[in-house]
Parts: sequence; C-alpha cells; structure tokens
Amino acid sequence: MGSKVFLLSLFMLLALSSSAWSEVYAEGEALAVFSVPEGVSVSAAGVNVAESIAAEIGASVAETYETLSEIEGKVFVLVRSSAKSTEQLIAELKERPDVIAASPNYYFHRLSEFEDAVLYPNDPSADLCWGLEAIRAPEVWENTTGSRNIYAGVVDTGVYRHPDLEANIAAELGLNTNTVSGEYDLRFTSWDVDLIGHGTHVAGTIGAVGNNGIGVAGVNWNVSIIPLRVFDNANSTETISHEMRTLNHLANLLQKNPEMKIAAVNFSLGGYLPITPAEMQNDVYYMAYKTLDSLNKVLIVAAAGNEGLELGAPVPFDQPSGGEFKKGMYAYPAGFTGLNNLIAVGAVASNDTAPYFTNWGNSVDIAAPGFGILSTYSPLTIGETPKMYDTLNGTSMATPHVTGAAALLMSAFPNATASQIKAALLDGANRDKNPIVYPYRGFVERRVQRMTESIDKGIASGIIPAVSRDVEIARITREAEELYAPYKALDGAGRVCRTGLLDVKAAYDILAARGTGTSRSSSSSNSGCRAGSSAVMLTVVTVSVFIMLRRRKFSA
Repeated sequence: MGSKVFLLSLFMLLALSSSAWSEVYAEGEALAVFSVPEGVSVSAAGVNVAESIAAEIGASVAETYETLSEIEGKVFVLVRSSAKSTEQLIAELKERPDVIAASPNYYFHRLSEFEDAVLYPNDPSADLCWGLEAIRAPEVWENTTGSRNIYAGVVDTGVYRHPDLEANIAAELGLNTNTVSGEYDLRFTSWDVDLIGHGTHVAGTIGAVGNNGIGVAGVNWNVSIIPLRVFDNANSTETISHEMRTLNHLANLLQKNPEMKIAAVNFSLGGYLPITPAEMQNDVYYMAYKTLDSLNKVLIVAAAGNEGLELGAPVPFDQPSGGEFKKGMYAYPAGFTGLNNLIAVGAVASNDTAPYFTNWGNSVDIAAPGFGILSTYSPLTIGETPKMYDTLNGTSMATPHVTGAAALLMSAFPNATASQIKAALLDGANRDKNPIVYPYRGFVERRVQRMTESIDKGIASGIIPAVSRDVEIARITREAEELYAPYKALDGAGRVCRTGLLDVKAAYDILAARGTGTSRSSSSSNSGCRAGSSAVMLTVVTVSVFIMLRRRKFSA
C-alpha cells in the first residue's frame, strides 16, 4: 500500500507540473476600463459605449462589472476576441483616448504550501487548536463568540456544506464564478462543490460552528460566511476576471444593503506578475480592488505567499524547479500598495518559528498560525480518501485567522470602520513573536526529510536495497542543496512581517479603549477550542493518517 501511495504522489507531482503552470494569462482576452462621454451614465448607455469601442477593434465585451463601474463612474469590462492576441488587444485599446486602462486577464493560483506533492504522517496527538490559543481568541470569547449579523467572504475553491460549517454559511449570498458557457466545465457549477478542500478548510478557521459538540471551532463560533468560488473544476488556476466578479458581487451587496457588515474578505490566492507595485496602480486588476477598498467597509485580507521570498521586492531569481515566478516579478494581490484596508498575512509555526515556505518582509503586515492547522475539509476532494477534517500548511491557513479576527472584532464593535479594525489588529500584534526566516535551510531540510521517507517506503516494499540508504540520502541532500541554492542569500535576511503575531485580544482591548463603535457582550461558558475535541480526534484517527501537502499554485 505504501508503494501505491508513493506512486500516486509522483503522478500528482507530474500533473501539477503540466503546461498549465506556464500559462500567464488567458489568450485573446483583456480587462479594460473605459471612460464615458460627459452626461452618459455608466449603466446601459455606458455599456453601449464600451461595446462600440470593443467592436471598433474587432472584439466584443464578454462581461461587464456593473457595480464597480457605478462606484467609479467608469466602465469595467472583460474584452474578448477570437481573431486577435491579448497583446494586440491591449495595444489597440491603449491607443484610444477613451480607454483609461487595459491589461491581460492573468491566471492566479491557490496558495497552499509550495513544495513537491508528497505525503507525510499526521500526528493526531498534536495540539488540535494551537492556532486559536496562539492568537488569544478564547480570551475574546468571554465577551463575544461572533454574530451571524457579521459577514466574511471566502474567495477560494468553494465551501462544502459541512455539518460543522453549514449553520454559519450565508448560502443565499454565495457565488460561483464558473458559469460562462463555452469557457468552463459546467458539470459542477455550485459554490458548495469544493473539489480541492482548500476553501472549506479556510472557511472552517474563520467560522466553524463552536460549542456544537462536534469537530472544531473557528475564530468565530457564529458568523455568516459568504462562499465565493473562483476556481474551475481543475481547481488549479483562475483568471483575474473571476476575482473581479467577486469584487463586483461584494460591492453590489454593500451598495444595496448600506447597513450590511462585511468585516473582511479572505483571499488565500495570488500570483506573480511582471509589473512593479507603482505600475500596478494603473492596472485594471488593481483598480477593481481599489474600488472595493475605497468604501472603507471591508478588510481585504490576502495571503503573502509560500515561496520563501520577500514580499514587495522583485523576485531575485527564477523559480529553481521551474514554475510560475521568474526573476523580477512581484506577488499580488498581497503585494498591492496604496490600498488602505489591505492586510498581507505571513505564517508562523506553533513553536514560534517561521515555516520555511512563508513569504516575509516589511510588506507583510502581520503573521498568523499557518503550519499544522486543523480545520474542516471537503469529502468531495479529487484523488483523496473522503475526510471531513484535515491538517494543512501555508499562508492560506494563516490568512483566515486574520479574517476571522476581523469578524470577531466587528461583532463586538459593529460600527467600527475597516480602517479602524485594521489599525487595532496591527497595533495589537505581538512584536515578541516575529521570527527570522530561513527559507534555504528549511527547503533543503524538508526536501531531504520527504525524500528520505520515500526511500524508506521503497526499502520497506523491496524496491530499493537497504544497503543503499546512506548513499541515496547523501545524493538527495546534494541535489536539494543545488536546487535551492538561490535561496541561500535569503536566510536570516529578515522577519516574517512588519508587526508581529496576530493577537485578537490585544486588538479587542485597543478598540474598547479607543471607544470604537459599540461594544456588546456575548458570554460563553465553554471554550470552542475544546468543544467536540474528542469527535475531532476520532475523525482524525479514523480518516486521516496522511495528508497531502499541495504544491502552491498561487494559493496560500
């Protein structure tokens, strides 16, 4: 059985290394922002203007983002042509005085741990709730355990209707972006069909139901999670236009319901683009985020990434094993500058060290638990034994701790603005827990450990002679050192983030001291970390002896 599992891991590694990884953007498509003549509205009349402009360059408007357009007084569109390349479309669009911006429809990826896809044993006796304890959530639960009047968006692979989640899912507000005929596989179009488990795991950290006697608890025991599915059935990539649909959807909710409280939106995804942060501010992608940001009603919480690189700085080398990033690129959306309500999140481990994979630096706002995080999981996951809970690593797992903290704070201070909550989170961060990063050392050690496990499986199954073990380990150590040699200069170069470890209790106290919003008490007698812990243990022991560490395709 061990050899079969190992072969499956190799197969999945090859699959993840396919040509899809080398694609940069959707060919024949461009995102654009059009100006409209004075006196022309951005509604139907503005769309007609956009369609006319697109037709003049031999293209058509494939999609319009109405609410983003209405807020900005400009028309945001996706333009498509079957006869022209993306490069041609952008060149022709930029020549026109009525085009404010035009950019490719780039591909982005999920942000689970960046590494080779192999298996490692899951220790069910580990501290199951260490992340919640580390951010001091139980101390805030004495005052509030959350509220279903507070919303949190999850832009991800979907959110499965998990029994430990469903009561906290705002199903009526869910969105699946994979519904364009001819472009995506439409066999599964619902937001609750999570075929990778990533979005369900993220949602569980934000708001798995607490004190219900089963499974785990999230940072919020009570919250309304808005599932926003942006990945198609392959769950490997998505284009920026999918994110724009979610931004438009959220802006529309806020426009129609001015009193609605969306505390934060979780983006455990991203990608590397050959655009500097300064240049990015003239890009359609950035402009869409800026539109939501300008409302000052919702925090944009983004995973820093899992490449062991300095966020906000140009990548100093091509990705060693080949893949999505190249020298001179920058990571987004976590690397956006100029957004008042963006929080970029790095990861820490339970022993207060920096996981080797976490991106780091002064552009990372805050750190949160991101290694060995147990949460809800989707049994629909492709290629895995069905399981309801799993333990994952990545800045994807750190980010929902911050999103959840924002929602928890807003439940106590419902009149606080997004910028006030952000300030409290950053000012309250524990500066004593902000470890120095060692990506080279970590990548080498982890690869040797994983390959050693594979060698031992081979020896146990008779595929590899036992006498060759030391020789094989020496060989894979040399190969790992060569593979990750570009990371050497980054070891010890900086700390995970600008502030420190997330401390939701300190943030709560800051908001209370500043008289922000209206504080209200919601007492609880049971710790959500312990609620149903025996059920979790049984589930983990029964269904999950091993977990798959996913190679990061820009997701955290």
